[in-house]
Amino acid sequence: MTDKEQPASPPRKTPAYRLLTDALRADIEAGVYAQGRKMPTEEVLRTRYNVSRHTVRQALQTLLTEGLIYRVQGSGTYVSGRQSSGRYLRSIGSLDEIVVWPHTETEVLERFATQVDPPIAQRLELPYIEVSRALVRRSFKGVPFVLTRHYVAPELGDTLRAEGIPTKGEGTVIGSAEPFLERPVAGARQDITAMNAPAEEAELIGCKPGDAILLIERLYYDTAGNFVEFTASHFNPRRYGYRMELRRAQ
Repeated sequence: MTDKEQPASPPRKTPAYRLLTDALRADIEAGVYAQGRKMPTEEVLRTRYNVSRHTVRQALQTLLTEGLIYRVQGSGTYVSGRQSSGRYLRSIGSLDEIVVWPHTETEVLERFATQVDPPIAQRLELPYIEVSRALVRRSFKGVPFVLTRHYVAPELGDTLRAEGIPTKGEGTVIGSAEPFLERPVAGARQDITAMNAPAEEAELIGCKPGDAILLIERLYYDTAGNFVEFTASHFNPRRYGYRMELRRAQ
């Protein structure tokens, strides 16, 4: 059989959680679930849409990351509002939400490679001055909004490069790297700083040199308290929003 005669590959089936996410998002955008209204329980959604509880949880997690819903401990899940068009808006309240970027696309500019960088090695508390670095850019609806440098120990960097990490898509480096770590990721320390866009990076995130941008640095650590990754991300604030829901304990 020639190449021309090869049967076409069957189209990929859309995951159930994506279909449910789209349906719930459409209802929120249409006002079926108004701002401040409590969402149906997981069991109600599971029965209504005839899906598994895992599918419901994945869909709700995606909407939570998008900032469309929020959770109140001991009370339930509520609607935050509608997504802003043309600007990527995130609602982050847990580690699980940090390692997911729904509806975005990663572009790998540089794969992991070892280099000498004493300050970064010190931040990772490595016993040497070498680190492995990768550079990625993330886009929303085809428009880039953040450039991120990922730093890990050289040994881990070699493994991730061999595994093709980072890769294109919605995932993150830390999420993809976790299966190769000795222990699970337990948390992250985060610092946010306003700064002027460096000339060599401004065009990559759609701004001009010297424009005000956000620098978000994170140190991820495992369950033993060991640092496993350091990231430094430059965000174009005109293309990115960061929402936190802070509420009194019930």
